[in-house]
Amino acid sequence: MVQVITHAARRRRTRQPADRSLRAVRVSAAVLASVYLLSLAAHGLGDDGVLAALAVGGKWLFIVGLTGLLVLRAVTVPEDRAVWLLFAAAVGSYTVGSLGYALTNGGPAPIIRPIWADLAFIAFHPLAAAALFRLLRSRMRRLTSSMWLDAVVTGLTAAAFASAFAIGAYLHTALRNALLVAVYPIADLLLLVFIAGALAVIGRGAGAAWWWLTAGTALFVVTDTVYAYQVAHGTYVIGGLLDVGWGLAFVCYGMAACQAPRPRTSVPLPGVRALVVPGLCAIGALVLLLRGYLEDGDPLAGGLAFTAVVAALARTALTFREVRALADSQHQARTDELTGLPNRRQVFETFRAADARMAAGGTAAVLVMDLDRFKEINDSLGHGVGDALLREVGPRLAGHLRSGDLLARLGGDEFVVLAADMDEDGALALAERLCATLARSFRLAGMALSVEASVGIAIGPRHSRHAEELLQMADLAMYAAKAGRSCAVVYDEERHGSGRYRLEAVAQLRRAITEGELVLHHQPKLSLQTGRVDGVEALVRWQHPERGLLFPDAFIELAESAGLMGPLTRRVLDAALAQRRAWADRGRELTVAVNVSPSNLVDEGFPDEVAGLLARHGVPATALVLEVTESLLMADRERAVRVLSALRETGVGISIDDYGTGYSSLAYLASLPVTELKLDRTFVSAMNDSDRSASIVTSTLQLAHALGLVFVAEGAEDRATVDALAALGCDVVQGYHLSRPLPAEQLERWLQARTATPVA
Repeated sequence: MVQVITHAARRRRTRQPADRSLRAVRVSAAVLASVYLLSLAAHGLGDDGVLAALAVGGKWLFIVGLTGLLVLRAVTVPEDRAVWLLFAAAVGSYTVGSLGYALTNGGPAPIIRPIWADLAFIAFHPLAAAALFRLLRSRMRRLTSSMWLDAVVTGLTAAAFASAFAIGAYLHTALRNALLVAVYPIADLLLLVFIAGALAVIGRGAGAAWWWLTAGTALFVVTDTVYAYQVAHGTYVIGGLLDVGWGLAFVCYGMAACQAPRPRTSVPLPGVRALVVPGLCAIGALVLLLRGYLEDGDPLAGGLAFTAVVAALARTALTFREVRALADSQHQARTDELTGLPNRRQVFETFRAADARMAAGGTAAVLVMDLDRFKEINDSLGHGVGDALLREVGPRLAGHLRSGDLLARLGGDEFVVLAADMDEDGALALAERLCATLARSFRLAGMALSVEASVGIAIGPRHSRHAEELLQMADLAMYAAKAGRSCAVVYDEERHGSGRYRLEAVAQLRRAITEGELVLHHQPKLSLQTGRVDGVEALVRWQHPERGLLFPDAFIELAESAGLMGPLTRRVLDAALAQRRAWADRGRELTVAVNVSPSNLVDEGFPDEVAGLLARHGVPATALVLEVTESLLMADRERAVRVLSALRETGVGISIDDYGTGYSSLAYLASLPVTELKLDRTFVSAMNDSDRSASIVTSTLQLAHALGLVFVAEGAEDRATVDALAALGCDVVQGYHLSRPLPAEQLERWLQARTATPVA
């Protein structure tokens, strides 16, 4: 639709100046045509000397004037200037040949061919062919292989029919008796072949100029063929009807020059109708072959061959239908089902081409548009009205875009425009037009609805050389426009950069989860009753390729806000169980504790995932402890209880981590299927310096033991704290006094070097 509107506007802009420039050409053509008709009339009135002079003079004035007419067309109308200069050169060369022939024919001796004038006659054809080729390229942006084949098939078929039914017999005689003269109709026929092929390629957008050129060339073919035949039989007479035929051919060329230039478009036949021209040509060629068989060969063989090729053509048509169906499915995969606009997949495919243009020095603007308060329309009027509105938005926006601009629906009520070769001022002006056109009322469901929009703009390569990054920046600017209730906002690094960096960080974290950039460090857990390290807590780290080793506080909040905690937890759990399996294979039996995210506790399929990972690595369920925080349990207690109960049924241990920092509730604690209570480090590290902290540690330990839970104290940073915990009867301690979290290899060396001595 955008393309049609643009071309219509372009035609309106160019038609009026072109028509004014063509007035002089058309007036000159009318004068020349009158001169030619007067010369014919004078020739027909008799052999009077004055009339004969008028006839000859009018003829020469017409043909010389035609050359000037073609030059005038090239000078006054800039479109296709090279085309008409080449045509002028072709007609001028023919004029020189005619003059040379007339001078030679007027001499005392008979003409012996070839003469120098024949070179001028022959030069007409390559010059005319060059002009026709330039005219074809001015109508077509790109000539594909199928276009070339259509042109060849159509042209050769036209030549075959002309040779078989129209000029074949005359030309055959001329080739035997007047070889040089027979070159003219053959060259004319080649020009006609080219024109027929060009018309098949251009289709309905050819224009009147092409048809006048076709008529003129066809007259040349017929006239030159009869001329060659008469020369071969010695019957040619100067000044007969053949001269009229050549003159009418030149009149057709003059009429072609009077036509207004056509826009750079073509309208080829769509779909299966594109096979009509080559199909008819193929059948016509088969008819000629069958005719030859019937006249000169075996009729049965000819009939069978004809039938076989017709069947092959039918198979080709069937293949075309299958290929078209495949193309339709590919088109649908790149098209939004609701609006018919390109979808996200096609957007990102187009972005690759935009990146290449920017790399070559071009510019591009990405505009992200979101409809304001669209949810209110959906909620109050229904999704049917909302969908109808979205279907109307696309055509209205498209009316303000150029033919090469991309308009697509990203999803929901969000649209994107990719405009090549557009700067910030142009993008802002476009955004204002888009907002204004949406502000006009839509007639839907018997009511008038108006919507507003917020547009974010990013310009490449100023903001980025990658279209995908421009899309992110435009998206951030769009939210700024929505917050400020303005139509359009251009991305600004200082105001919107933090959001961009957050998006980049989320993308990097997602890559880290999938590509193995997450690593585990393990902190030992000491059993105070045995003095042995019976377990470890697996703590995740991010081995960032640029920033180095990152601790959880640098990315956990990002993972939670971006919805990545679920995949992150599963990745950590898988790596922890794989390491536990490797230790067991070396004879070291340890329990492994892994922190669980909120998304896991509300996922009732999580227990099955854990059971699957345990089975895959061959680790017993009792070797795994899942640590959850109190705040997670309070968020959705009923579902958390179901998930934790399912986990306990598999034999997995459940630990309440950071106990005492959340919304502690003895009722919740009594009902939860937990096996371990882990007191937060803030109380443990201060117990020797604060009576209140010591009382909290003591009472919590007693509570845990009363409920049959293992009591774990984290944050044991010195020997005095460990001794105090042991005196209280604490089960397990964990802290820097024992060891910092270590990679698996270093932990193994630490365990080997440690002497298992019970703590008194």
